[in-house]
Amino acid sequence: MYLKPIGVIHTEFDDEVIRSSLEGVLGIIEVFPEYEGGLHGIDGFSHIIVVAYLHKVDDELRKVLKVRPKRLIRLGLKPDEVPEVGVFCTDSPHRPNPIAITIVKLLERKGRYLYVDGLDLFNGTPVIDLRAYTPDRAIHDIKLPDWYASLMNKAREIHRYGI
Repeated sequence: MYLKPIGVIHTEFDDEVIRSSLEGVLGIIEVFPEYEGGLHGIDGFSHIIVVAYLHKVDDELRKVLKVRPKRLIRLGLKPDEVPEVGVFCTDSPHRPNPIAITIVKLLERKGRYLYVDGLDLFNGTPVIDLRAYTPDRAIHDIKLPDWYASLMNKAREIHRYGI
């Protein structure tokens, strides 16, 4: 199996800023010239789904199968409050196949360049695919495991009361 990038991420923010951002950053998705025709009709969508290859994940980190979800720690929880869980229930980049799926706000299209907000991918990240985010993809009635719901409630309390 071989995947060929259709574009690349450009952002002025360094990796640490992106890694620590809760809401993502501004950036540009450059779609390579041979794929520009695939953008026809994307104007007017508020959000797009980006599938990317996490090129900075080394071979050792691909062996990691359990992590403490960093997003919960960035929300103010202490590392020892966050359980170690399997990578498949987190957004950790450390996984057997370092593929990212993220949803970004589409601000503007200029030819083959998509200006986006909410980006959580590093500068130079290869883009494998793009898809319009449409209402049929939205799931409103989701269920969360008790451990996750409990920690999210605690994080909300921290932000509400500055605990």
